[in-house]
Amino acid sequence: MREVRAMSRAGRRNQILIAFAIQIKNGLGNEMSAYDIARKIDLRPTSPNFRDLLSNMVMDGILKVREVAKEGRSVNGKPRFLYSLVKELEPQKRPVAIRANGKQIGQMELF
Repeated sequence: MREVRAMSRAGRRNQILIAFAIQIKNGLGNEMSAYDIARKIDLRPTSPNFRDLLSNMVMDGILKVREVAKEGRSVNGKPRFLYSLVKELEPQKRPVAIRANGKQIGQMELF
């Protein structure tokens, strides 16, 4: 049986960024709770490593956190935290060569 290795912290960071990108692309807003993020990347929301990763991303300036107090929707009346990206994700452009009959006739940039 093949051994399965856990994903690195950098890999988990990328998964979180991709989860935000998909959320924004689908028009579902740019804020998610820790529970929503964990559910999208298939982790336990109560994991201390996951919570530590989120707080490190906040300290590094990748995510920002907002405290929301909602009666009845939060656990035991405690405040709920929503995470969002500090800056919008911008697609990276890459040059693509346009060829005709084996010769390059131009170049354009794609996202």
